[in-house]
Amino acid sequence: MKSNLFGAAVYATIATVGLHSAPAYAQHDPGVRGGFANTAGELERKGIRIPRPPLISRNPGTGAPVQENEVISFVEGINRAGQLESTCDTCADVTDGSPVVGLGELDPLFPQFHTNSNGLGARHNADQCFLCHAQPTLGGSGGFLVPNPGQGTPLPSENPMFRLVPHRFGKQNVVPSFEQQFGPIREVRFKFNPDGTRDGSVHQLWTVRGITKDPTIPDCAITQPDFAAQLAKKNLSFRIPLQMFGLGLIDSIQDREILGEHAATASLRAPLGIEGHPNRRGNDNTITRFGWKAQNKSITMFAGEAYNVEMGITNELFPTAKEEDPACNGPGKPEPNDVTRTKTDDKGNQAFNNPKHILADWMQFQLLMRFMADPQPDPHPSASAIRGRVLFSNTGCGLCHTPQMQTAPVMNSAVLQDRPANLFSDLLVHHMGGGLADDIIQGAAGPDEFRTVPLWGVGQRLFFLHDGRTSDLLVAIKQHFSPKTAAFPASEANAAVSNFVRLPVADQQAILDFLRSL
Repeated sequence: MKSNLFGAAVYATIATVGLHSAPAYAQHDPGVRGGFANTAGELERKGIRIPRPPLISRNPGTGAPVQENEVISFVEGINRAGQLESTCDTCADVTDGSPVVGLGELDPLFPQFHTNSNGLGARHNADQCFLCHAQPTLGGSGGFLVPNPGQGTPLPSENPMFRLVPHRFGKQNVVPSFEQQFGPIREVRFKFNPDGTRDGSVHQLWTVRGITKDPTIPDCAITQPDFAAQLAKKNLSFRIPLQMFGLGLIDSIQDREILGEHAATASLRAPLGIEGHPNRRGNDNTITRFGWKAQNKSITMFAGEAYNVEMGITNELFPTAKEEDPACNGPGKPEPNDVTRTKTDDKGNQAFNNPKHILADWMQFQLLMRFMADPQPDPHPSASAIRGRVLFSNTGCGLCHTPQMQTAPVMNSAVLQDRPANLFSDLLVHHMGGGLADDIIQGAAGPDEFRTVPLWGVGQRLFFLHDGRTSDLLVAIKQHFSPKTAAFPASEANAAVSNFVRLPVADQQAILDFLRSL
């Protein structure tokens, strides 16, 4: 199934009377706010400097500004997240931590083709943080990138998993059919092991076999999983990357705020069959809130896991590599690799006594996310979009997509404390039925349960639903409907979706216009 921003949208049939969809709709998704050119990849292709991720500048509730040291840490986080990873400590093209020669400190060439960091794992999904977070600009969700900036005739912006990452530096990888040129960036989990027991873990797409940049692993012979065979068995579950904007605010919301907002809508949710419950961390039983199934507790946990799972880089939080074959990791590669720096000099930008360099990359990455601003809505929404916000609430959509929560009243950072977060999510997991079920269990989130995705920034996203199956918001809304089956309960969104499809065409359009204004 091809999902292409410029192609025809893929429409799915919703299996219930009154919800079957015609081949074309009178109402339509108005499309990505800002257009396709509003992507990091397209900006680079046109020779425009890529804007850095947006910084929280001021607390709108208290007026407190971001502090100088917080800004310095934020900027350092941009530099770290923009680095291109090599596989061994002596393989980088330029000094570790250095910006690409000839460009400003805050705007490294992106996506880079000179390595300036180390630790890439023998198995990985990406080799640079921003590859999966570049729409509408660095720090966003999955978008399209130019695969060869500064290396000759520009190619069109495309999925970086189609050409750039699998073959970079001579790597001998076969691109699976589900990574399409103009489709979503997809991470892969296997549902079950060969013996029928549950798996659920990420199986990295690429290996370093054949890489020309590392003379220490000439005999690496590991191969990719047989994705084609697993796809034929329907044993694959896909996930697409989401934006990092505003994650520091979500990290700052207390459990009592989440539970209080949920309790406040109980009488409204009950008639619609909307329940929802938190996913929780086993050791302390506190609410987890990040990831498609709210499986991660914090952005710190997300950062450490992303470095290890997505780039194969071991660290203090995840010290063990998924692939430990010595022939593919090299004799001098330290494990864990990305750790607190203890060097006595700063020649490699890793001095213990330099406050900007002491933290490991993964820790600096979480500080970047902590101070990244929340997505900003259209400052001049149309009359239809303004009306759509009221209709969005009236249909029951806002009972899961909670418009606003408040961060903790007292924090060490004044710019984060006691301020509204307009996230449009209850941060809880809900049954979505068989139509969206991925058969993956993570913590207290079952095989058809997903976290309510925050809708702030949805107006500038390319792909929707956990597997990126559509780029059309109307299709995404209708696919929230799923009847009860022998294997799965009915979707908790059924009543709200039914309310939506019963609206006049103009009202449905107003809701779509509202969503694209966020």
